[in-house]
Amino acid sequence: MLMEFKWVWFIRIAVLSVFLLLEGTPTNACLEHERIALLQLKPFFNRHNRLSGWDEVKGSDCCQWKGIECNITTRRLIGLSLNSTKYSGEGWYLNASLFLPFVELKSLYLSRNVISSCIENEDHFVPLIYP
Repeated sequence: MLMEFKWVWFIRIAVLSVFLLLEGTPTNACLEHERIALLQLKPFFNRHNRLSGWDEVKGSDCCQWKGIECNITTRRLIGLSLNSTKYSGEGWYLNASLFLPFVELKSLYLSRNVISSCIENEDHFVPLIYP
């Protein structure tokens, strides 16, 4: 009886291992569409190359990037800190729709970026409009 149990256990583990190999192992990285959305923000908030750690390599874990906080269960972005990453002498207008891909975003810090105002989402993609 004990020997049968060991074989059943061994077969279950083997089947599970094959399944994981075929399907790919689960990842702890951030969601790919959120990583891409962050990379679309990067050119507008990268003063003095402060976001240089935001890697453009597919599959890189944006939850490990500077200024990013993710939900540990869903791996969705929940916090984004871009303080003092876009300082310049004159104000600029931010298209707030750039943050729409982050459906679980709970905290967003944009202080000291000289943002004059936000513009409404338009039919076409306009990330930023300078005065």
